[in-house]
Formats: sequence, C-alpha cells, structure tokens
Amino acid sequence: MNGPGLRDIDWNAVALGWVVALAAGFVLTLVFGLIGLAAGDGPGRATGGEVTAGSFLLSLVVGFLSYLAGGYVAGRRARGAGPLHGAMTAVFGLVIAVIVAIILLVIALLFLEGDIPRSPGVLGVASGGFLAGLISFLVNLAGGYLGGRLGGSPERGPNRPSRVR
Repeated sequence: MNGPGLRDIDWNAVALGWVVALAAGFVLTLVFGLIGLAAGDGPGRATGGEVTAGSFLLSLVVGFLSYLAGGYVAGRRARGAGPLHGAMTAVFGLVIAVIVAIILLVIALLFLEGDIPRSPGVLGVASGGFLAGLISFLVNLAGGYLGGRLGGSPERGPNRPSRVR
C-alpha cells in the first residue's frame, strides 16, 4: 500500500478543518436564512412539504460549502495528502455528532420522565432520517474531499519540478 495510512493523518489539521467547517456552516446558515427571510412572500404561503424539501436542499448546500472550506484548511495545514485530510474533516464531524447524540440520549434516559417516543415501524420516520443523514454525510464528505484537494500541496510528478527549500 503506497497511499497514506491512518498514522499519516495530521489530526490537528483535521480538527482545525472541522472547526472551520463548523464556523463556516454557522455563518452560511445565517446568510442564507437572512436571504430567505428577505425574499420570502410572507408567513403561511409554503406548505410543509415545500419547507422540508427546501430546508433539506439548503442544508446540503451549506454542508457542502462549509466542509469545502474546512477541507481546504485541513489540506493546506497538513501539507500532504490534502484530499484525505479534507475528507477526514467530515468523518471527524460525524464521529463528534454520534458522540453528542449518545450523550444526549443518556441524559434523556436519566432525566426524562415517562416513556421515550419511538419511531413507528421499519419504514417509518427513523429510516427516512437515516437516509437523509446518509445523503448529508456523503455530500459533506465530497465537499471535504474537494476542499482538501484544492488546499493540498501539489505533489511532485513527472511534469512538476521539485521545490528547493
């Protein structure tokens, strides 16, 4: 195996890329929210399905752009294997999200009185949420990979001279 391995990952670059992606996502959400508020036709015009589909598509765009920025920073900071470091920002974000979800579930189990609501059936809300989360993760992964590819240092190839340091 000639490619970079798990030991070759600069985790500081990945964490910094994730923080940049988080900040970029926050800013982009505010900007797109203000644009939508300014361009809106007023309350009560859109149906629930339109709002849900529009929100999902907007979250995909915001996720892609924010992980594009985070992947760029991770790839630039790592100075090698930029696409790997860019993609790892999305994986790192997924791991953090799963850890936070588990912590919130434990807190809910400890302090929530009564029964915890459950999703109905096999093909209920949970499978739709899983599919939406999977699509969102894959879009974020693509954004991080592309950002890392843009930010990573060009490797020496047959047509590229070596740099003098």
